[in-house]
Amino acid sequence: MRKDRMNSYKIGLLTATLLLTLVALTTPAQAMRCGSRLISEGDPRDKVVNECGQPTDVEAWDEERYDYFDRPPPPQYYREFERYGNAYRVRAFIHVEVWTYNHGPSRFIDYVRLENGIVRRIYSGGYGY
Repeated sequence: MRKDRMNSYKIGLLTATLLLTLVALTTPAQAMRCGSRLISEGDPRDKVVNECGQPTDVEAWDEERYDYFDRPPPPQYYREFERYGNAYRVRAFIHVEVWTYNHGPSRFIDYVRLENGIVRRIYSGGYGY
């Protein structure tokens, strides 16, 4: 009887550990609330401006990135590519903007990172001013 109780305890402990691990590993997509509206990753720039208004501050720059393929990239998307070792690489220029929304001293500052006009990341800073 005692052995059965011990086995069920171990199984319960293992199940709880697995569930907690799965919950810890899943990262929810970030979102920002503007009034009763919700902005999330993947939304276009126009939706952010329409729902949240103009940002308090905008930082903008261009980044050069490389996409790598194991076979020649699809010609309908990439006209130029170069051989890079055993792979092919394509150079892309990405326009990046980080919009700052300062909601005042009682709320956190929200930062929205847009890449080529699409929301790619939303994160919060400290309290506003």
